[in-house]
Amino acid sequence: MSKNQKLRWLNNGTAPFLSKEIQSHDVFDFMLNELKRADTVVISSFAITEAYVRRLIKNRNKITWITLFLDVTIGTRNPRLTAYASMNVNELYLLNNHSKTIYMSGSGKELLAVISNNATNNHRYESGIVFSDPEIIRQFVKQYDNMKAESCDYDNPG
Repeated sequence: MSKNQKLRWLNNGTAPFLSKEIQSHDVFDFMLNELKRADTVVISSFAITEAYVRRLIKNRNKITWITLFLDVTIGTRNPRLTAYASMNVNELYLLNNHSKTIYMSGSGKELLAVISNNATNNHRYESGIVFSDPEIIRQFVKQYDNMKAESCDYDNPG
């Protein structure tokens, strides 16, 4: 059984998990597989890895717009990775961020994952839930605008 098969929709439009085998990129893959194509992807995470950025690049033909929110310390601790990420997304914002979410919309459908996983591979027990409920999703999407207002728009110096 593959990791993504452990993420399953319940009949109420949620896909919960508590596992050390499901990482943020597995949730990303699950959601993109569900939509097939995403007009918008928003990822918020404290940190991100080069492998995760490569996953975004690999799937770029299925994604129109990518927004990334990272913690401001990542910009100073790992400036090369931050620059690499910025060159491969449409928007990168740095702020005091510890939220971990993935939002995708496409084909008239929206999905939101609220997860404990950073966009890294920790191989720890992580938990989360993927929602398809429009009212819940709308509340989170509104907050992305607040995050933008409180952040620095990362402009790649290269």
